[in-house]
Parts: sequence; C-alpha cells; structure tokens
Amino acid sequence: MTTAPTIPDAPFTRPRHEGTGYLKLLRQLHALQRPRAYLEIGTAMGRTLAIARCASIAIDPRFRLDRDVRSGKPACHLFEMTSDAFFAAQNPTALFGRPIDLAFIDGLHHFEFALRDFMNIEPHCRPNSLIVLHDCLPVDEHMARRDPRDRSRAADAQYPDAWAGDTWKALWILQRYRPDLRIFAFDAPPSGLVVVTQLDPASTLLKQRYEEVIGAAGAIDLAGFYAGLEILPTAALRRPSLLSSLIRPRRFDFSAHLAAT
Repeated sequence: MTTAPTIPDAPFTRPRHEGTGYLKLLRQLHALQRPRAYLEIGTAMGRTLAIARCASIAIDPRFRLDRDVRSGKPACHLFEMTSDAFFAAQNPTALFGRPIDLAFIDGLHHFEFALRDFMNIEPHCRPNSLIVLHDCLPVDEHMARRDPRDRSRAADAQYPDAWAGDTWKALWILQRYRPDLRIFAFDAPPSGLVVVTQLDPASTLLKQRYEEVIGAAGAIDLAGFYAGLEILPTAALRRPSLLSSLIRPRRFDFSAHLAAT
C-alpha cells in the first residue's frame, strides 16, 4: 500500500490591519495621557521620540537620529546602550524626579527582550500610566519570524520587508500571567499597537516565574495566539467623549475612556 504524502499546514496569515498608522496613534496617546515623563526603548531615527513634548528618556544601542528630537522638551536624555544595561545602571524615576507616565517599547523584536523591558519599566510607573508595545500583532508568519534574515516565506508575505519578530509572545505572556492588567490591542498597521494600563509597580510575579513563562511561550503558535484575541479599532481613540476626560484635574483614565466610547 502506498502512503499518501503528508501535506504541510498552510502558513498562518490574517487580514491586514486597517486602522490608523501606529505613529499617528502614538501621537493620539500622547495627547490623551499628556505625559510629563516619557521613556522609549528603540529610537532609531527618532520618529517616535520627536512626538514627545515632555521630559524624555530614549534608549537605543545605536542611534541613527535624522531629525530634531529635543524640540519642546524640558529635558531629553539619550542612552546609547541596550535596555538591559540601562536598567542595570540607571533609575528612570530618579532621572525624571517622578514616575513614568507613558512608555513605548520598540526594541529588539524578540519576546524575551520585550518582556524584560516591560518588567523593568512597570516598577517606575503609576497604576494609570500607559506602557505601549509595538509589533505585537504580526499579520503572517513571515512578519513574525524570529530571525530577520529568514526569507523562506517572503514570496507569499503581505509585507515582504517587514519584521516584527516574535514580540507577540510577550503580549501572550502578559495576557496569561498578568490578568490584573488592562490590555488593549489596536489594529494599527502594519503590525499593531498594544496599550497596557492598570499597572502594579510592586508586582514581582513575572520576575519570579520568568523561566516558566519563557518556556510556556515557546509552545504557542501564531494561530493559537490570535484565537479569541480581541483587536480594537483605532477609531475608539477619536471619539469626542475624550474631551471631557482631558479637562479633568486627575490623570486620564484610559480604561474608562474606552469603556465610554
């Protein structure tokens, strides 16, 4: 008897995100949160850093700035080093003289680095601060490949030159192991934008279970990650109801704003 050849499963793919581009969405988040202290990991040419109009810290092992990133800022600290090295040597709360209000993570696109960045930032935040993660919603397996040199699926990819890495696994870990967090995934092209709030600066759970969560994430595939994941339209941040939130004396409540729109 001849055995029929095994047909491999088709690579995972999903429709492109159709919301506001991630840079414009990040500008909207700055307008909503009105941060006084902003930290970002992964600056490159400075497009995201230039958005901030407050005291800022930028961390990148190799800056390639091609624009003015200091304009409108009372202070702008540039640290040309890895984020792990920065947090081992520096205290952002002490540098700012206050907690971080808004942080943006767009460093090396490997999930363990993104997770450590989150773990290192959260202790320096307030509960209602926002931590924003880029590249957590890749649209196909080529975009989600771990090795950027791997071109084996580029021919069928929606964005042949894009690389989000496996950063999406950091989001999976936060959803699974930190149910106390409020997490909002937005359809910002090309690879999504995720906002995390209701933070717990005193939490040590991820640190204590680090090896466990890294191992668990290794067994998750992209299709399983997307099953049941709610992706919100970026239009949720353009509603007129946000105006009343902006004039309140207390800090902007991101969760309440989304619930009201």
